[in-house]
Amino acid sequence: MQVSEGIHRLTQGVTNFYLIEESGKYTLVDAGTPGDWAFFSRSLAGLGGKLADLDAVLLTHAHSDHTGFAERARAEAGSRVWIHAADQQAARTGKAGKNDGKIASYLLRAAFYRTTFSLLRRGAGRMIPIAEVSAFADGEQIDVPGRPRAVHAPGHTPGSAAILFERRRALLTGDVMATENPLTGRVGPQIMPSGLNLDTDRALASLNALRGIDADLLLPGHGDPWTQGVAEAVQKARAAGPS
Repeated sequence: MQVSEGIHRLTQGVTNFYLIEESGKYTLVDAGTPGDWAFFSRSLAGLGGKLADLDAVLLTHAHSDHTGFAERARAEAGSRVWIHAADQQAARTGKAGKNDGKIASYLLRAAFYRTTFSLLRRGAGRMIPIAEVSAFADGEQIDVPGRPRAVHAPGHTPGSAAILFERRRALLTGDVMATENPLTGRVGPQIMPSGLNLDTDRALASLNALRGIDADLLLPGHGDPWTQGVAEAVQKARAAGPS
């Protein structure tokens, strides 16, 4: 689905990833789950693109529902894969850190089972290591189609980041901020649930990194697009607090 000119939201449920088109080349922000490869390939072809047109994969963080088919894109399309330096080792090894919340606290939530089933059946039970990963830094303008800027906002993972396409006035937040909680089902701007965060307090504090960003469109890793401004989203996410 095209959410803005040249920006396409791809999802098969639970997790969003995005294709950004620039002068016949594409940047993919996040790579869904391993099982989303065929869906991605069909989507790219539907836009008139070929695998060779995929210049880069930018990962917002190293979790299996976002790194998904990144290694396959690197190997088959020749795409360069990027992630924040603090998550580079996790992406290479497929091993993430321990979260600060307990998954057991969500067992009475229907959303927990919907999310778990959807991700497991698409291969997100483990993270596939990425053989070659380039690192970006906070504030860096990344030399890929669309020339986005990285905004480091740790807490969900050490290298969790948002990706800002300034010219398109679009902020892709990954799991820095969601608009639907995958474990509780709550809708609206919020940080991810503690059962999925390395450090929930830090994730909440890292919302400061988004303050002052002037973008019309906020595109999260989980949930629908937000069109009421970044400042309003940050305010609501702070008010929502941990979950």
